[in-house]
Amino acid sequence: MEQSSAKAADVFRRIGFFSDEFPFSIHREFDRPGDFNESRRFRREFWKIVCVVDGRGEYLVNEERHPLGPGSIFLVHPDDPTTFRIESEALEIYNILFMPELLRDGLSELRDDFDFFSIMRRNRRPLESNLYIAESDGEIRRLVRTLEREFDDMPPNYRSRIRLLLLELLILLSRKAGAQIRRRGPDAVREYVDHLIEHYFREEFKLDTVARKIHMDKSRLCRLYRAGSGKTVMEALRQRRLREAAGLLTSTARPVSEVCFGCGFNDLSYFYRAFAAEYGVNPGDFRRGSAPPGRKEWPHI
Repeated sequence: MEQSSAKAADVFRRIGFFSDEFPFSIHREFDRPGDFNESRRFRREFWKIVCVVDGRGEYLVNEERHPLGPGSIFLVHPDDPTTFRIESEALEIYNILFMPELLRDGLSELRDDFDFFSIMRRNRRPLESNLYIAESDGEIRRLVRTLEREFDDMPPNYRSRIRLLLLELLILLSRKAGAQIRRRGPDAVREYVDHLIEHYFREEFKLDTVARKIHMDKSRLCRLYRAGSGKTVMEALRQRRLREAAGLLTSTARPVSEVCFGCGFNDLSYFYRAFAAEYGVNPGDFRRGSAPPGRKEWPHI
């Protein structure tokens, strides 16, 4: 039986790979099939980017197996136990190891497109998993080789340049994440839009902005979302805002107007109409617990 749980994994300590003063390292490694055992997994106290130069096999992460080959690139969260199953004679890879505090200033200026950068948060999992997988291109490969030269040669101001190069690498990976959403069809578009609704429903929500994030025509975005969810984007947004409002009405004493505007609505009369259409009564009666005719209990909030 494979030992793939976090408790069964060995842990690589950061002290063995870099200093607290500059938490970064990059190394090219050549691994062979006998170097890894599927029953032995490894976790880390740091984040890792794995870039495959040559060789084939599988990258085992948690309970999942991911094919790898030349050009494969993985961004791995510390908590995920991993190992390789190498099918070729050898596996040539770059291991880029770092701590997010190395990029604290740069990361603070970035907004997530699809929760990509949440992988940099130790206690918060991204939307789908703690692993990001992509295929590198010429630009990414050049960045990785430049990172290696800067780290090995240590020219003047090499630490500052490494910070910039690493941040650029992460930005390129985040853009690939957006491209993957566009290619994956209705389910991916639905997940992307639902993520944005969940995190930003209290704010102004413009379909043009959402579509521009993944370089997709607004009408196509709307068609794909409806195909994946059975409702329009604005219906889903309204329902999420109304659920939040219903929860606040039953759990707080905030005025109805404050609830309305705090949940993303900008018109009180529209809020009353939308709430009554969804729950059968106006917000005040809902708060007082007056069930609508024919309904024995409130809908699940």
